Amino acid sequence: MACDPDAPIASASRPAPLDPSVFRQPRGKGPTRHLYIANCGLGKGDTPEGVLAALHAAAPGAEVVGLHVGDQGVSYASFATPEGADLSRQGVAGATRWVVRFAETADALPGATAPDSVESTTHIDVPGLMVIPDFVTEEEAETLLAEVDMRSWDSSIKRRVQHYGHAFDYARLALAESGAAPVELPEFCHDVAARVSELTPMPINQLTVNEYQPGVGIASHCDAHSAFEDGICGLTLGSGIVMEFRKPRPDSGGKVSVGRHHRLAPPPPEKEDGEAVVQKNVWLPARSLFILTGEARYAWQHGIAWRKTDCLTAGEVRHRGRRVSFTLRAARFAPCECG
Repeated sequence: MACDPDAPIASASRPAPLDPSVFRQPRGKGPTRHLYIANCGLGKGDTPEGVLAALHAAAPGAEVVGLHVGDQGVSYASFATPEGADLSRQGVAGATRWVVRFAETADALPGATAPDSVESTTHIDVPGLMVIPDFVTEEEAETLLAEVDMRSWDSSIKRRVQHYGHAFDYARLALAESGAAPVELPEFCHDVAARVSELTPMPINQLTVNEYQPGVGIASHCDAHSAFEDGICGLTLGSGIVMEFRKPRPDSGGKVSVGRHHRLAPPPPEKEDGEAVVQKNVWLPARSLFILTGEARYAWQHGIAWRKTDCLTAGEVRHRGRRVSFTLRAARFAPCECG
């Protein structure tokens, strides 16, 4: 199953599909059941059938139970045993252009919690998080999408964005200088901003529109304390998506840093000492609004995994479509006071 690469449920002839977002660099030096295969993918001319044949040829007795051939140049394979994975790794090393290393799934890391479905984290509470379904009607959603698609997009980061009210400078992780965005919110979002402002501590005066094509995500982060007030809101248009919420490690001091990973790359691996990370996966359906206040805003990170599918229940894989989010916030022009 795509949600569980550690379950050897497929035969060698028909390996199960794998979710590439769950793999990490292993902590130990010994072999694992999983292989990371660089320079291997559809963009490199490889096919699932060809990759599977090469793995079998390298280790005829090894059973491949899972396979993901990436669109570009990174693929993954899971075997029934670590010994089988090791034999295949050695066999393909000199026979292909691939660079092969061992990989590990996130839930195999000591002390880390990386649930594979929304259902598996329903018992976890994020105080200050509220999700309001059907916040806008289907007609309103279509109108909002049409309005933003008529306007120009900023493509300077890995997803397309538009800024209104105040622009956000992703290099400085702060509000940009005046003139970088229209001073007023556009007329097409006045009604939505007014309705959202009734639910937040401060009136909304800043809008960032983000486009998430399938496979595009955003690293776990906390919106800059000095740039935005309490009350971070997100309206989901187009396709629904799973958002991940992570509680910082106990030694983080209680304050979440936005960090340099906010704008570019997936977050770094967990620490070597295996400090626990609490994670909750939340399904954001189309036309829903989420609101982060208090603890959810300041003490939890939120992000979206870089993948093309999501899991709502064990064994259920839902393919992503294009999602456009309206991030609605109140701009702040003062230093952080949370200490």
